[in-house]
Amino acid sequence: MINMHTLVVYSHPNPESFTHALLDAFTEGLHAGGYTYEVVDLYQIGFNPNFGIADFDTFVGGTPLPDVLEQQKKVEKADALAFICPVFWMNMPANMIGWIVRVFSYGFAYQLTEEGWRGFVAGRIGLLKQKKALVMSPTFFSEEDYRASGIQDAMEKIVCEYGFEYPGIAKADYVFFYRAFSVSDTIREKYLKRAYDLGRNFAD
Repeated sequence: MINMHTLVVYSHPNPESFTHALLDAFTEGLHAGGYTYEVVDLYQIGFNPNFGIADFDTFVGGTPLPDVLEQQKKVEKADALAFICPVFWMNMPANMIGWIVRVFSYGFAYQLTEEGWRGFVAGRIGLLKQKKALVMSPTFFSEEDYRASGIQDAMEKIVCEYGFEYPGIAKADYVFFYRAFSVSDTIREKYLKRAYDLGRNFAD
């Protein structure tokens, strides 16, 4: 059995939502796979997503605020990260984006070479050491709409490649559960089974 600890960051205001059902299925799978995990519910803890002047000060050697330091300690303990949230305006919810922006701060998640400070992305050095990151989101629109429009490619590139892999995470994937609000109960059960399987086999 592989010893792997996962930090699960979750965002949805309704505990009765399908998004929460995905969280339950995924963490049940983690438990069945013999993995340890911790869930951070951003609404429950009231995480402040606003990047303020104190956050900006990290660029000049300032110490992150206590709420950020608390989350960074959780990240440091994790071998893998998972993010479960709905899609809002073809992106993550504001508190999830804010968590990433504030917690993945300069000096913690990345640093810049001279080339980076001159505005070139090749000068961004990732500092995170996690083996993988997984994002799971139910969607309102169909798979055809996501793929034909290029929205899915754009979200995967921005969230997975730039948001997670550039800061050093070895591999990041985005799993969409399409039309979760309008598909049949049978399909929703298949979605939940997939979330469970993703958790149970998370080290693969």
